[in-house]
Amino acid sequence: MAGLITVGGLATGIDTNSIIDKLVALEKRPVALLGVEVQDVQATQTSINTLGGKLSTLRSAAHALGTTDGVLVRAATSSDTDVLAAAAGAGAQPGSVALTITQLARGSVAGATVGVASATSTVASGPGTFQFQVGSGTVKSVNVDATTTLQGLATAINALDAGVTASAVNLGTASAPDFRLEIASKATGATSTVTVTHDDTALAVQTAQAGQNAQFTVDGFSGTFERESNTFGDVLPGVTVTLRNRGTATVTVADDADAITAKVKTLVAAFNDIVTFVTGESQVTETQDKSDVALGSLATDSTVKHLVARLHEVFSESVGGAYTNLSSLGLATQQDGTIAFDEGKFRTALGSDSTAVAATFAGAGTASGVAKDLSALIDGMTGSGGTLALHTTALNDQIRSLQDQIDAGQREVDAFEVNLRQQFTALETFVSGLKNQGSFLQQAFGR
Repeated sequence: MAGLITVGGLATGIDTNSIIDKLVALEKRPVALLGVEVQDVQATQTSINTLGGKLSTLRSAAHALGTTDGVLVRAATSSDTDVLAAAAGAGAQPGSVALTITQLARGSVAGATVGVASATSTVASGPGTFQFQVGSGTVKSVNVDATTTLQGLATAINALDAGVTASAVNLGTASAPDFRLEIASKATGATSTVTVTHDDTALAVQTAQAGQNAQFTVDGFSGTFERESNTFGDVLPGVTVTLRNRGTATVTVADDADAITAKVKTLVAAFNDIVTFVTGESQVTETQDKSDVALGSLATDSTVKHLVARLHEVFSESVGGAYTNLSSLGLATQQDGTIAFDEGKFRTALGSDSTAVAATFAGAGTASGVAKDLSALIDGMTGSGGTLALHTTALNDQIRSLQDQIDAGQREVDAFEVNLRQQFTALETFVSGLKNQGSFLQQAFGR
């Protein structure tokens, strides 16, 4: 220890340093055992954190199947993709309907009727304005003068951010250029028509193409539909349609068995990942000579065991309906606690009654659904004040308590070592004094 002088047995011939080290090591053993206990709790903490991430993954998978729309992923197809394309989203209902497109939506174009030699040619003889509007919108104005070039005018129009794109276009050839101003609306539809209201340039810009709406009919509806865009999602519920050409095509909406099955596989994989992880971290193993036992980081953690048991209870719960539980859909619990997924059985059930399959996962109204209940359970476990959060707090408190004991124990060990060294130093000093007296007496008596 600092500040102590030890003679290491020079007077007594005893290896006092070795004796002290061994006695201190014995005194420190309880502190060392507390250190091992801290490491064990920290290992449990690490596993709890890992488990929290895996629970989050399971919650996401369960949440994706927690509603009817979430389970019943629908796919929309077109009988003629040259005429139209279709994509199904939430709320899409199974069935088929034919659409006949008689007119596509288009934007508007206004163009110069007088050309110039290049994009850098001037387009006005003096001060003035160039004004236009899109549909019935606000009239937009650009100032021009004798220095304004064709490209400069196009750039100024674009800077207005008025819903149009202006450009200098060469309608001629490289040897005989004929540059014109073109103003095209960004949007389609009848309200996108670009109209020039005042023109102090020499370009004589006029509307070349008016905007027009898409027009089409839908089987089962009388009259003609009109939309300003060729892409819309307000005619067939949950289906986005993109018109491509005139003609007739049938849109068919059906359950997307592949997508639904993939979601269920994700749920099963996330559940099995948790079971496998907890099982692996709960192992109790003996050394080959059976002299020692090694415990996994979660082997003695009753909180985690209860948590996994609750997950199993919900996964196996009975929810009523045509399919009373997940096992009837091909998701069966194995002896090791994992879930085996019989994809063929699931697809058969899905094809037979997809609504009942959805109800098993998502419930119907206020009724229980396995995925819905699983998501709610995990929210409660992992949220603030939940089982996992409280357990993590308890482990932190346990580590702090152990560290306090270690610190106190180390102070006692340090004091014990100081005392030992003081005693052995006193012994060495005493023995050295006796030897000096013996030498003096021998000299005094002539021996």
